[in-house]
Amino acid sequence: MSVSAERQAFDSEIFEYWIPRLVADGMDINDVNIVRPKVSSWEDWPVAWEAVGESYLALAGERLAAASTVTAGEAFVRASLCFHVGQVVANSWPEVKRDLQRRKETAFREAAPHLVPPAERLVIDHDGVGLPGYLRLPLTGSGPHACVVLVPGLDSTKEDFITLSEMCARRGLASFAFDGPGQGEVHAHAPLKEGYEASVLAVFEAIAARPEIDAGRIGLLGRSLGGYYIPRAAALNQQVKALAVFGGAFDLGDWESMPKTILDGFLWATGEPTDAAARAAMGPATLADCIGDISCPPPGGHGKRDAIFHYSQAERIAAALGDRAELVIEENGVHCCHNYGFQYRSLMIDWMARTL
Repeated sequence: MSVSAERQAFDSEIFEYWIPRLVADGMDINDVNIVRPKVSSWEDWPVAWEAVGESYLALAGERLAAASTVTAGEAFVRASLCFHVGQVVANSWPEVKRDLQRRKETAFREAAPHLVPPAERLVIDHDGVGLPGYLRLPLTGSGPHACVVLVPGLDSTKEDFITLSEMCARRGLASFAFDGPGQGEVHAHAPLKEGYEASVLAVFEAIAARPEIDAGRIGLLGRSLGGYYIPRAAALNQQVKALAVFGGAFDLGDWESMPKTILDGFLWATGEPTDAAARAAMGPATLADCIGDISCPPPGGHGKRDAIFHYSQAERIAAALGDRAELVIEENGVHCCHNYGFQYRSLMIDWMARTL
């Protein structure tokens, strides 16, 4: 590929996927506009976003000193998101990636008690590995509350679920976002591999045991690869009352056509040296063996321009579930319909609020 072709491909991925995703996940478009002229390759990306993150850390410190704790919490969240965005494609620079992940995690821990509502950090044991996450309870109602467990995708983590957790809180729902195998803080202790759904079930059971949560009203929301694992979890536990899948998959049949940044993400998450080894670590990776065991109603949203999981993946899930499925295909939507972030995220959270 020529230099100009490489730049064209880079620009295309930036504008088609990354900028919509950043905005949907809570990034300020003004920060995107600051960073955009400073990057001409993925190597520039972490450096530019780290600088913006540091500016928000400085602001958070100033506002804490002035006792403006709500603003401080919001600034810490922005810093965390900047560090997350910086590291997410830095798979070829492991030390840079690990450092930015640590900074992301630290910034969000600082934010957690100052958020409205606050976020309580919990660590759930799963086969001897701690799965860290944040529980947020709505400010309205005395509880026990209905709860949405937010399940990350390949390169998402508990910290970048902030927009969805806030949507839950405003609708009277509790939420719990966590890191599973291969993700965030857990990556150093457990790689992504076949059977991730067991971690979802461990989280479900731990959250169901909390006195603030109504064990009979817990749903699962999964984005991207998380949207493949939550149907598997629901098939194994009939106590799951609702599913919401956006940008999910019936299987990994689109592996060969995925963007390089995504395939590199699989290498990082699985800890394997080659694409073939990473694919093998994922196992059969199909819902064909379990989708008939799902009893709860599932809505889904998918973009017809999804370059990671083709929209036919969502159609296969809906077809297998029959009349119980509610599927919306957005003609101009990219992966997870990030470019229609408000429309599709609110659609799923509103549905959760009605169902739970």
